[in-house]
Amino acid sequence: MGRKKSGTTKTQRKEVRLQKTRQWILTYNGTPKHMAKHYRKRFHVDIITALRDLQEIGVEFTQEYLDAVKRSEEERIRQKRLAKEKKAQEEQDLLYEDSDDVFAFIAGYTSGGAPYGITWDELGLEPYASYEELMEAYDRLDRQREKRMSAEDEELWDGDDYLY
Repeated sequence: MGRKKSGTTKTQRKEVRLQKTRQWILTYNGTPKHMAKHYRKRFHVDIITALRDLQEIGVEFTQEYLDAVKRSEEERIRQKRLAKEKKAQEEQDLLYEDSDDVFAFIAGYTSGGAPYGITWDELGLEPYASYEELMEAYDRLDRQREKRMSAEDEELWDGDDYLY
């Protein structure tokens, strides 16, 4: 998302950009083939906005070019969405790499091959709960263990038989 200039509306920013475009086009040294690309980089807009702005000031593009850019942009957005979904799936897979339907975390396996670790029931969660729920449950479990350990330590050191 772009940086928003304070105190100006979108329409006002577009008008200023089109004024600057009219000046820029007079000094443009690149090829007409790359004009939209250079405009996009110069004014920090997406390719569709660049084409629309250039068309507004009188630059003509072939319909084939416009269609190709539209297809290319749709494909770019689709690829970006797929990459995002793939990354989310990989994170999800890593999160539950050491778990199954019974164990939220499999610490290891016995010599007979049976898993052991922390069960979903111990955490008070349904299998494959969200990452946030899982982290909250682990924190809760840690606090319970710390409380239990400190109570045991107090009992251990509470007697008169403590040696200095």
